[in-house]
Amino acid sequence: MKNLIKRLFNHFGYELCRLSPEEHLSLDDQLRFNYKEAQIYRALTASGQISMEEARYLFELVRESDPSRPIIEVGTLYGASTLVMCLAKHPGQTLYAVDNFSWNSLGISSAIHRAATKKRLEECIQHFGVKLIEQPAARFYAEYDDAPPALYFCDADHSYEAVKQDIAWAKARNSTIICGDDYEPQHTGVVRAVDEVGGPSALHGGLWRL
Repeated sequence: MKNLIKRLFNHFGYELCRLSPEEHLSLDDQLRFNYKEAQIYRALTASGQISMEEARYLFELVRESDPSRPIIEVGTLYGASTLVMCLAKHPGQTLYAVDNFSWNSLGISSAIHRAATKKRLEECIQHFGVKLIEQPAARFYAEYDDAPPALYFCDADHSYEAVKQDIAWAKARNSTIICGDDYEPQHTGVVRAVDEVGGPSALHGGLWRL
């Protein structure tokens, strides 16, 4: 009977859907959601976004950067921090937004994640010097041939080894400002890697600057 009902729905272009237990946990339990509302709520409140305190500090750092040299962001995710940097930077300053779209907090496919982020950043890409680069960080580092970064922002793989490599590359490329997100107790890899090079000279929320 269930299969018959599913086939009938599919025949008319519908699909039976229900939320997983993990999806239920991300919702406000004081409200009642239909499926569409639940997914929109999850998308708008997805983890991986920077806080207002962190965004304001990142804005200040970008304004401090040399507009004649590029900004590099490794770990674009949904483009929240990219939008902050695009708004703060000189319109002609290049911003490389790098992500391989291998992970996201919503559990959507890599292809949908990539397409949604690209659409969200469409105006930045078309008119304000943002270049969305779909590559693993290691490949981007190996192929990078632009000027020393005016600002390097690290917010991708949070493992100790990855963050250590990110910082080492940024230093080797003579990045003027080296910063990143999630310097917080739950992200032990980030904390360890940042502390090994002297720790944050400034910290706002989880957003650190060497």
